[in-house]
Amino acid sequence: MITTLLIFFALILEYIYDPVSNMKNTAVIDTTFDRFRNLVKNYINSKYYVYLLFPISIIIIYSIIIYIIDNYLHEFFSFIIHLIVLVYCLKPSEFNSKIEDLKILQDSKEGNQRFDYVLPSYNNKGLVENIFYNSTRSIFTVFFCFLVLGPSGALAFIILDNYIYSKEIKIDQKSKKGLKNIISIIEYIPIRLCSFAFAVVANFELCSRAWKSSKKEKSLYDLNITLINTVGISSYKELENKSEGNWEDKIIFIQSIIYRTFLSWLSLTGFLIISGVFL
Repeated sequence: MITTLLIFFALILEYIYDPVSNMKNTAVIDTTFDRFRNLVKNYINSKYYVYLLFPISIIIIYSIIIYIIDNYLHEFFSFIIHLIVLVYCLKPSEFNSKIEDLKILQDSKEGNQRFDYVLPSYNNKGLVENIFYNSTRSIFTVFFCFLVLGPSGALAFIILDNYIYSKEIKIDQKSKKGLKNIISIIEYIPIRLCSFAFAVVANFELCSRAWKSSKKEKSLYDLNITLINTVGISSYKELENKSEGNWEDKIIFIQSIIYRTFLSWLSLTGFLIISGVFL
């Protein structure tokens, strides 16, 4: 029941109260991490372990705070904290807003730092070719982490993702490679669930064929990105041929695929909640 209420109110706030979408920048994470790094730099020499210890510490501290609030104050206050964290981490409305901007930009970068964070390009490919993977960063993997680990798990994923895509935190290549390995393990299941859902809500035959013929990559991180982008792109190829490359029609169709997929996730989550899998 708590999970249902959190998801319900988070989505209500996300879609109804527009200013929420402008409160999701990572300045708080960047500032907190800088203070954490200064605090532990005399005790931990490895940069990679500092990066990894920060989200783990956040989960531990968050759990302690929630425990104290539940036992010495009231569960209502912990619910409010959970809700604030979930609203901060889950970004379907902001993601949709950036896609609307993309309709005007037509695959050219806006030059806005937040836009580049939500819709970064990858491996020298266009923005459209990476929309499907970026949807998992803003919506599906965050949602999955929330269901499995709670709001603190979703926040920990946002921190790890921020290491890779934030321009404020400078990370050496060796540490970034290690962090990508961690992220790839976290993303493994949600990426495949999303790929399957894209196939179900779009063109199953084309998507399944694309899945089977997906390019093999050296790392699991690259494999995850290639898989979901390949399946996603194949879902609108037929429309692209029919519409003779109409840009706006293509973006609208991609939006519909992503949000039908999100609705399917919500439906499945509702079924699992009713079944007693989630409280």
